[in-house]
Amino acid sequence: MSPPSPAVPESESQLRSEPSPERGAGAAEAALHTLLEVSTDLVLVHRGGHVVYANPSAAHTLGLGTGEQRDPLAGTPLADLFHVDDRPAVSARLIAPPANATHDVVPLRWRRKAGGYRSTETVAGPIDFEGAPAVLVVARDVTERAEFQHQLLQRDRMAALGTLAAGVAHEINNPLTYLLVNLEHVLRRLRAASASDDPVAVLASGDGGAGGLTALVQSLQQAVEGANRVRQIVRDLLTFSQGNVEQRSVADVRGIVESAVQMAWHEIRHRARLVKSLADVPPVDANEARLGQVFLNLLVNAAQAIPEGHADRHEVRVATRTDERGNAVIEVTDTGVGIASEDLPRIFDPFFTTKGEGGTGLGLAISLGTVRAIGGDIQVRSTPGAGSTFRVVLPPAKPWRPGAPTSAHDVRALPRRRVLVVDDERLVGEAIARALSEDNDVEVVTDAQHALARIAEGQRYDVMLCDLMMPVMTGMDLYAEIVKVAPKLAGRLVFMTGGAFTPRARAFLESVVNPCLEKPIDTSRLRSLVAKAGRG
Repeated sequence: MSPPSPAVPESESQLRSEPSPERGAGAAEAALHTLLEVSTDLVLVHRGGHVVYANPSAAHTLGLGTGEQRDPLAGTPLADLFHVDDRPAVSARLIAPPANATHDVVPLRWRRKAGGYRSTETVAGPIDFEGAPAVLVVARDVTERAEFQHQLLQRDRMAALGTLAAGVAHEINNPLTYLLVNLEHVLRRLRAASASDDPVAVLASGDGGAGGLTALVQSLQQAVEGANRVRQIVRDLLTFSQGNVEQRSVADVRGIVESAVQMAWHEIRHRARLVKSLADVPPVDANEARLGQVFLNLLVNAAQAIPEGHADRHEVRVATRTDERGNAVIEVTDTGVGIASEDLPRIFDPFFTTKGEGGTGLGLAISLGTVRAIGGDIQVRSTPGAGSTFRVVLPPAKPWRPGAPTSAHDVRALPRRRVLVVDDERLVGEAIARALSEDNDVEVVTDAQHALARIAEGQRYDVMLCDLMMPVMTGMDLYAEIVKVAPKLAGRLVFMTGGAFTPRARAFLESVVNPCLEKPIDTSRLRSLVAKAGRG
């Protein structure tokens, strides 16, 4: 039998069994530090927007290493660690996070010291750190997942464009038909007139004595309308094919919806009537290609929810409006088969599809991610056998004010200008020269090096229209050389592009203030830009 334990005073026993508050707080803080040190997530603590602690994972991921410096990020302004476009979210959600936002995940791009960014899902909340209030920031690196999602986005975009390719070809061939027929008619009449001793009489008489000059004017007008229709279709295609473009800008929602409708029209026309109710909505801060893909997905889904053969009985309705909070609201409604109640909670899950082998299961998942990335949401209601409505809600962009256009009176009042057109496509340059020669003295060259040689020799121009992408020397290269030899002329360049932007070209256009015309060129805008540039 063991001897009895020595008596212990009650106060001493309490000291042994109940640690003091100070000792408990110290142990908790030590445990917290250990947890932060071994965490594979990026962990920062800041006070007033300046870092006071960064764990090894954060230093390693941002390319700072650990070395001998205990906290290589200590004292760094928090905003400096993020992509410049993400800094408003950093200020609102990390520097002074709302009290109830501890679990509110924010997608943010962290800047690496050596260049480049890491995509993360980040949360922040208040904490007591080393005896004083602070803010804890925890971020999970999801760069690889984001890159995989980008590849899925590309695949889904290409699948959608492939589905619509036949319809787009049909939509282009129709206006091309009456464009070419009308131009060939006018050309035949002009050739006959040029071979006659009395060309005016031949033109005035018309074919078989009917129509005359009025018929020729009408033919040319229809040809212009056909060309404009083709131009719009091409622009719509470009909107949806900018696969590698991530830049956000102030986007015209109604215009993007119109483009999506045009792209999806061939898919809709054999299944339902199309009803549009497009009210003005505020612009949004978004990437046009990605937002266009959202609307295109919803429209194609709406069409494919309706069986073929009874277009007179069904309807696809597209509506835009502004809600009471100032958000842009876009609704796509169909009278199709609807969505089963058991499937409704899963429709935004990646790879979930009710289309069998014909569906990727990516469209709605990617669309929801795109919309939520710009602060919006997608809502859905559906009745099996009666159809569905998808509602996209987008927050408005910051206030903006478009520039005042140049009036036709301003253009006509200007004196003649000396214009140089630089384009490797000779017919493009000659056509532009004809369009401008009434009010300007125009020269055309097909090589940027020839243009540079003229400028180096002392030739001066009021305006220089230059194709952005050319062989041997690009418009960007020409601009850089003009800056060296005649810097005052650099501001007189007006760039032209067919829309095939490389990353370098897009970065260049964002870095200069020079205007840029998209091909096919709108003649009235061309004249206006030439007149405006010529004032400088």
